[in-house]
This record gives sequence, C-alpha cells and structure tokens, in this order.
Amino acid sequence: MLRFGFVLLITALPLLGMEAMSTRRETTKQVFDSAAEALNACQSWRLREGQFSTLIPAAAPVSTQARPVQTDIRSCEADLDHALVLGRRYSVVPGVHYNKTLRSLHRPIPRTFPYMAQLANRAPGMS
Repeated sequence: MLRFGFVLLITALPLLGMEAMSTRRETTKQVFDSAAEALNACQSWRLREGQFSTLIPAAAPVSTQARPVQTDIRSCEADLDHALVLGRRYSVVPGVHYNKTLRSLHRPIPRTFPYMAQLANRAPGMS
C-alpha cells in the first residue's frame, strides 16, 4: 500500500505542476477584436526583418527595361475569422540588392501561426 501511494505521488505531482504552469500562459486569441488589430498584428510581424531590393520585369507598353524595386523580406495576411497570421518570407539578406526578378527569388510555402497579443508588442527585429 505504501509503495502504491509513493508511485501515485511521483506520477501525480508533475501533472499538477504542469497544470499550474499552463494556467499562467497567455492563450491564443480565437478571433481578432477588430480589423485594425489584425492589420497591426500583420504589420508588426512584416517589419521584423527589413527590406531588400530586386528587379521587376519590363512591362511592354510602359517600360522596356527591368526596374529596381525595394520590398519587404516578409509579407503576410491576417485571417479575420480565426486570429491567424499567414506569413511568407523571401530567402534573402536584409539590405542587399539582387539582380534577379522578384518572381525568381525563393519564397517558402506560407507559414500560419496563431496571433498572440505579446508578439504584436515586441520590437521590430525580434522573431
């Protein structure tokens, strides 16, 4: 009987500790409170890595040469129904110019992650 109580104590204490720790964590939002909050979440995530420059192809009637363009390394959309940020990132170095078209640079499959208020409040440059 004493052995059973000891085994029960050893297995139950970590579970109780995990439950106590999980109540302190901020839970993810299910829905954005407003469109402005969703836009803010998306913009704060987008600005974290800076910009790079590359070329956009020539458009026949307007231009005959590719033109340089400065663009963000990250881009995203906010899903208003589920409080998710749908993010995409180019595989480039901040502040560098690439003599390739924007379309030819590698861009990974979109990453979806839950929005948490504390992420939006972090300073740009932090991931």
